[in-house]
Amino acid sequence: MMTRSFVERPVRQKGYSLIELMISIALASFITLVTATVYISAKGSFNYENATSRLQENARYAMDNMARNIRMAGMTSCFENGGKFADTISGGATSWWLNMQVPVMGYEGSVSTFPSQFTNRVTTADAITLLGSDSNSEMTITVPPGHNPSAATIPTTQHSIQPGAVLVISDCKQTSVFMVSGPTNNNNNATQVNHNTGNIQGTSGQNCSKFLGSNGALANCTNNQFVSYTFREDAVFFQLNANGYYIAPSAQANNGNSLWVCSLAGQTTGTTGCSELVNGVEDMQIMYGIDTDADKSANYYARASGVSDWNTVVSVRVNLLLATSPLEGMLSSKPQTYTFNGTSRTATDRRVYHVYSSTVNLRNRTK
Repeated sequence: MMTRSFVERPVRQKGYSLIELMISIALASFITLVTATVYISAKGSFNYENATSRLQENARYAMDNMARNIRMAGMTSCFENGGKFADTISGGATSWWLNMQVPVMGYEGSVSTFPSQFTNRVTTADAITLLGSDSNSEMTITVPPGHNPSAATIPTTQHSIQPGAVLVISDCKQTSVFMVSGPTNNNNNATQVNHNTGNIQGTSGQNCSKFLGSNGALANCTNNQFVSYTFREDAVFFQLNANGYYIAPSAQANNGNSLWVCSLAGQTTGTTGCSELVNGVEDMQIMYGIDTDADKSANYYARASGVSDWNTVVSVRVNLLLATSPLEGMLSSKPQTYTFNGTSRTATDRRVYHVYSSTVNLRNRTK
């Protein structure tokens, strides 16, 4: 029987045609393009939202910080300040951070002469200095033994205040500013503060008199109208809270402008220390509410150059212009137009700008 042999033919492999390949590439490219567009758009939206949220947080912190010190400007233990005033610190009458006689003072752009501490300031922006009480440091006199003006000692509860710190003491009849001359208080457990004359360790400042009373309405190291005065047992004393706010370039290169503050807080050298407080504050313009009829409310608002008597200022209106950081790139889809200080401006750098305003009353000068 004969057998038939079969020869297997190779199976033809089917591939993609050129047209199919081109269609596949086109579809893949389209999907990639759509995905990339969505990703870039989502990333841009995220960056925008993140930057604007940070901008708003910076604005809130800047306003809260300034508003707290505006409200407390001129505050001692008395809601309505009165009586006599004495400043025993050498240079106190000419140093803004020691002159409680002028607890609020404004400086207007290129019009005013600014404090020398405000270095590298933006010349078109305003500035303000504020002095008041640090309510967190309030202390009372321990009786007995009570205040001893001859020994220049004020007994109190245990504290951590160091020599060189600036304190304010008041019983509503007499208010005095002095520099702590002792004790050394190395262990932060002293139970008195001293207000004697002479050099104070670790500081260039000193008291020109150990007496905290004033012979007239005002006593300072210039007129030397000091007299002995014993503060009553209901007197309170606290660390002086002095802050000067101004606008200057950020300490980080190419990061726009910032709100800077020169503060007496934590200083024992007799002067202020300055630091960058909030980044992104490009400009600051300030108006002052003036009380002309002694009813403790503002009759009109004026620039710093229009204030003739700073003791008539009862409120402060702060206008801040904030912007996202240049380091965050061009976040705005087109040049942004905004109005600040009554002037319309167009930002060509494509950063996001916002204007924030707040009016704050001085507590001891308003109803």
